[in-house]
Amino acid sequence: MKLGKKECRKYADFVWKPDSENGLLHAEQIKYVVRSAVRIIAHHRVLVLYIYPRTEILEGQIKPLWIVFQNRTDYLTLEYKEDGSARWRTAALENLKRDYYFINHCAFYTAADEDRVTRFCNIPYRSGFHSLENLQSGIQYQRRKMAQERRDRLIVSRMKPVKGLPRDLKSWIHRELMPAYIFYDYKKGKKAMPGYCTACRREVQIAGAKHNESGMCPHCKRPVTYKSRGRRGNISDRATMQVFNRLSDSELVVRFVKVYRNYNHQDIPKENIYENARIFLKWEGGEVKEEHYYYAWHGLLTPWKKGDRPVFSQWQYNFEADKTGYLYHKNLDEVLKGTPWQYSQLKTYYLAEPEPLYAIQYLARYRRYPMLEYLVKLGLYRLATEVAYDNSFYYERNSVLNLEGKSLREVLGVDKSMLPLLQRLNPGIAQMKLIGQLTFFHIPLDEELLTWCSENQIGRSENITVPLQYMTPHKLMDYADEQFEKFKRESRHVSGGYWKKEDLLTDYRDYLCMSEALEFDLKNSFVLFPANLKKAHDKVNDLSDKEQVKAYEKQIQKQFTLLQERYRFEKWGYMIVAPRSVKEILEEGHILHHCVGSYVKSVVKRECTILFVRSRKEPKKPLCTLEVRGSRLEQARIFDNDPPPPSINRFLEVWMQEVLAAPVPAEIAA
Repeated sequence: MKLGKKECRKYADFVWKPDSENGLLHAEQIKYVVRSAVRIIAHHRVLVLYIYPRTEILEGQIKPLWIVFQNRTDYLTLEYKEDGSARWRTAALENLKRDYYFINHCAFYTAADEDRVTRFCNIPYRSGFHSLENLQSGIQYQRRKMAQERRDRLIVSRMKPVKGLPRDLKSWIHRELMPAYIFYDYKKGKKAMPGYCTACRREVQIAGAKHNESGMCPHCKRPVTYKSRGRRGNISDRATMQVFNRLSDSELVVRFVKVYRNYNHQDIPKENIYENARIFLKWEGGEVKEEHYYYAWHGLLTPWKKGDRPVFSQWQYNFEADKTGYLYHKNLDEVLKGTPWQYSQLKTYYLAEPEPLYAIQYLARYRRYPMLEYLVKLGLYRLATEVAYDNSFYYERNSVLNLEGKSLREVLGVDKSMLPLLQRLNPGIAQMKLIGQLTFFHIPLDEELLTWCSENQIGRSENITVPLQYMTPHKLMDYADEQFEKFKRESRHVSGGYWKKEDLLTDYRDYLCMSEALEFDLKNSFVLFPANLKKAHDKVNDLSDKEQVKAYEKQIQKQFTLLQERYRFEKWGYMIVAPRSVKEILEEGHILHHCVGSYVKSVVKRECTILFVRSRKEPKKPLCTLEVRGSRLEQARIFDNDPPPPSINRFLEVWMQEVLAAPVPAEIAA
């Protein structure tokens, strides 16, 4: 029977006059004194405990702090606050106050009070409190069980529309996913040896096989790994599959299937295939909602639990919780037809390189960036991968893609004539930026160079454009490859050397710019191609401060005329000018209170260009500072690093359209 708060409230009063001489009231280890009574509430016997603070009793305040109402199947507590108000609680006796083992600080006023509790609970124990504690623990267990049953009934109803897995899933797993082996008994010589192929499950004859080497089954022609029975030991393989099922016109479910296959010193494997997790996708009113469930192996009514599988650590790999896997693609066209992902090209994208992926992330990114469809259709799979799976959102911050585009020109900003080249290169975002910068500076697009950049993940345009002023693409690639082979390091955690070719090219660009500033003869191949790039780079950068400033000064003065010709512009009383010296850049930062002085080294190394906005009436007074990288205005700052006012912004908009976006004249690019 569930206790009624209204009825219980009628029995909240308990009148008694404690004996001030009672030794219990003077025991300092006791914090609370408990009286008990059995009342008939709503025609049922109910045990009532009145719990008083001992110190307040000594002060003459005979008012309970808690009143516990307990029957055989339920319990409630009425708690009084210091301001006289009251509230109902469902906590058990031991949780009424967060003291360490609360009941050790309580004592019954008389033996009769304790005996009354023990007889009512009908659970003989070492004390009345422990008897009550056991009774309440049993009630808590029943409460949890009933709550779990309610949750399980909802999950059972949720899982009801899900039908069985595809009938051919097991054969598809065997044929397309799991690795194949040929087991054989090793014999000396080159004579054919009998073996067993796990792919076609036939006895075959093989010759010249070596343990752990790759080969091909002479019968089914499938790639296999040779395993000598005497050396193979226990072989374990595992994989994850994703299977899409359509549930209704507005809902589908993605099912995650785990496969374990073990060859325990035998040719026929023991295999275990089971469904591990499900994600329901429901779309309504333009929104897509996800519901996650995982298989927990146990449960009252169902083994399925809502949510993601709990793991010991987010930083430790857990195969059971991993939802990245191979995609069962045979039913994809039918399942996705009529859904928001009908034209997502998920199947085409997967079949281009059938590797494990998290398909739901691809679908989510497609909903956000529909141009994924065009990238896949055009065969630009690397760009599609970065849009779909690059969680750093690099392509959003420094995008060369129009995320809302609906054609090749709109998405990539290039003509159809470049499509065959892009398809052969299969570039990423960084390589697309590089192509754009090479085109902007009138540098011919060398396909071999671009392929090399793509294969080595080189994307910083200045690392290519600066060296190409002194050499051909082929010489640059040959030198970079030769230096990388000599000075590459095996791990990113090892000091010295280069982990990536991009790092090597950054050092090479620094070396060339500093060598030019120091007026080295870069036509001399000994200077242009140092035998030890790392050592030569460190040498030119280890100049004294005086020498370094002098070198910087020469480089900025050398750039001034070209920058003036390229960027100078006047309109509405404003003009754009280039700095003539290091001193001008430093003074600009000092007067305007911003950090442009720290950009001197970047200017010398041609990582960026610093320009000044001046008033024609006061051409020497700092007004606004610009940072330009290639064809982009990265930032514009006035006093105290604030953005410029509307008048300067309008001026800069016209300048960007008429000057910055204009192609670089060939003589300047050279």
